[in-house]
Amino acid sequence: MIRTLRGQFEENVPKRLILDDGLLNQGFIVRKFVVCGDPDSSSNDCSAFLQTGITPNKWNWGDNRQIAWASTNVSSLQGMDAPFSVIDPEHIVLQDLFINGRFATAGIVGNINYLIELEPKTLTDDQAVITLIKERSQDDI
Repeated sequence: MIRTLRGQFEENVPKRLILDDGLLNQGFIVRKFVVCGDPDSSSNDCSAFLQTGITPNKWNWGDNRQIAWASTNVSSLQGMDAPFSVIDPEHIVLQDLFINGRFATAGIVGNINYLIELEPKTLTDDQAVITLIKERSQDDI
């Protein structure tokens, strides 16, 4: 059963998407991630990323905490072009996700829309421990 998260977030302000149900053997795999600015303005091109911890506000495919990246070009007032999206297909989310992003043009006022599809995944105890370490970018408290 697919779980869908959708909504809006403010540019350059990480938004917490609560997934943690306290069961470390139940996680999610991100299957779809799409973002879009307001299609009523042709200058609302935007980009965003999903992360399992707060990271600097820029794409970094080498950071284990960032797990998906998306962008959209709003080419005209008629709508957006095909969105770009890359998702780490093996990353399992056990705790919360954060979404962050920005508009391509400075000075845009508004929110960025998002849609995320998650597939539930059951883990063994060993898989859960490895996944928790991965979510923290192999850092401990």
